Amino acid sequence: MRTVAQAAGVSRQTVSNVLNSPERVSQDLQEAVHRAIEETGYRPSSMARSLALQRTGLIAFRVGDGMRNEASLLDPFMREVARVGARRDYRLVLNAVADDDSSQIESYRALMASNSVDGVIIVETHPDDKRAQWLTENGVPFVAFGRPWGETSSEHSWVDVDARLGIRQAVEHLHANGHERIGYLGSPPDGGRREDRRDAWRDAMLEVSGRVTVDDVEALYFETDLPADDKKLDDFLRSTEATAVIGQDDRFASQAVRSAVRIGLKPGKDFAAVGFDDSLIATDAQPPISSIAQPLTEAATLVWDALLSQIGGDEEAPLQVLIPPKLVVRGSSDFKLNQSGT
Repeated sequence: MRTVAQAAGVSRQTVSNVLNSPERVSQDLQEAVHRAIEETGYRPSSMARSLALQRTGLIAFRVGDGMRNEASLLDPFMREVARVGARRDYRLVLNAVADDDSSQIESYRALMASNSVDGVIIVETHPDDKRAQWLTENGVPFVAFGRPWGETSSEHSWVDVDARLGIRQAVEHLHANGHERIGYLGSPPDGGRREDRRDAWRDAMLEVSGRVTVDDVEALYFETDLPADDKKLDDFLRSTEATAVIGQDDRFASQAVRSAVRIGLKPGKDFAAVGFDDSLIATDAQPPISSIAQPLTEAATLVWDALLSQIGGDEEAPLQVLIPPKLVVRGSSDFKLNQSGT
């Protein structure tokens, strides 16, 4: 730091203020110090900076069973959060704890009591999410990857992906390729993410296709817990004569592809499938499955922006934003269905 101060012609305290409390220093002095930093190649000590600011440079991120399967979005999201955070001198503390709210709240209580972390990132938001309520009431800096469900308003920052837009993109893509009877495979509604995706499909079907009725839409919905019953799924595709299916996630889309093969259809030629999350299941399938990709880098960047604003005490208002996904078209749906459906 002394070398930087000498190069900039300022005191060491001024250099410290520029790095830790820039609001105390004029713009001219800030520019002079940053030029000196570039010229000297100085790199501040993250440990010294953390001590000076009374911060740990650590953020809690829960890991659980949901990150072990190849369809989970949380593992790639966690990696992206870690990558973006490292550029801001922050690291993740992987908090291995059960998935119920009470267990997670107890872990947050212990982490904050021991000053082990500066804040929390929560994932897999759900209706009546007690974690957000506890963190808000206790003044803990946190951001949710996932919107509040079942609430008309919320006081905390959250970042989510506009699943309704993604589902609509999928319906429009399939309809443009000649599909009218587009089914949907998903879990029983939960008042949250599952229901949102199903309802997005229902609304898009009624708006995009002039031939589909409310009764058709109800018939084209297959509700199941994974793994789905093969016979029932096969019967569903036969009876509805669906030529395409959108899955709640890539696992459901993959099951639809397997069922289509069993009943004599040819995925990628006379049967189409679109999943959600753009996971390894989609990319490794034969044919590769089209899927709605979530912009994880953008989401991670926004999460860090909101979180560090809270930690720094300069958050003016909670960040609450939906970001658009992107439909990635692959062989499972990249074809035109002729009028006969064959």
